[in-house]
Amino acid sequence: MAHTFKFRFRGPAGGLAVDLRAEAVPADGGTPAHGMRIHRNVRLGLPASGLYWKDAAWLAFGVSLHAPALAGLRPDGVFIRVISLDHPLSDYRSEAAALAMDGWIRERFALEVPVASVAYDTARDRYVFDWGTTFRPFSDDPRPEVPPPFRDHQELDVTVTGVASVGSRVDVDGGGTGFVDQVKHPSWWDEDTAPPRPGDRLHVVVLDAGRDEPRFSALPGDIDIARRLRALRDGA
Repeated sequence: MAHTFKFRFRGPAGGLAVDLRAEAVPADGGTPAHGMRIHRNVRLGLPASGLYWKDAAWLAFGVSLHAPALAGLRPDGVFIRVISLDHPLSDYRSEAAALAMDGWIRERFALEVPVASVAYDTARDRYVFDWGTTFRPFSDDPRPEVPPPFRDHQELDVTVTGVASVGSRVDVDGGGTGFVDQVKHPSWWDEDTAPPRPGDRLHVVVLDAGRDEPRFSALPGDIDIARRLRALRDGA
């Protein structure tokens, strides 16, 4: 039975919208016409009328994010046949097709954990897509060449590497560096809290990702505000 998933993400002056209608049927007899093999016996079929090549590529990538799980759920194979892919009035980004497929698969196969997501980076005025552990889609070496960009209100775990009178430089777990101004250390406000030292571990939130050296805060109040802002954004 065909199922429709409507992906929606609201941006500051528009947003992303994709309506994906597809069905899942047994994968009998190899790859059909207008189809492709994604992983083992997990296959994707495209409409006979065709799709824009970028939409088709990102749909295939969206299936690949869940392909190992689908292969485990359907050891005899599964064929996901796309019936239609529409972009209602919205900002067009071909990557949104992968997000729609991610949502469609999670609903159709009752998979709880999303693999892909999108946020809007106001400092850079652009959409930022997160593909989980895949940093370079379509590459045979999907590891990041450079640390992934930070986003405002993102929470990070860091290690202090240097301390000066104006603040501390830190290394971010997973790659990247940033700066915590002295007034954004709890010790600035609480005399019972020890000043930062090299090697200290901190949990921080990104205040300004747009600077050459991103600015972080270790203040619980700033972290709480960031969590509330993210909750408002995700609930929009």
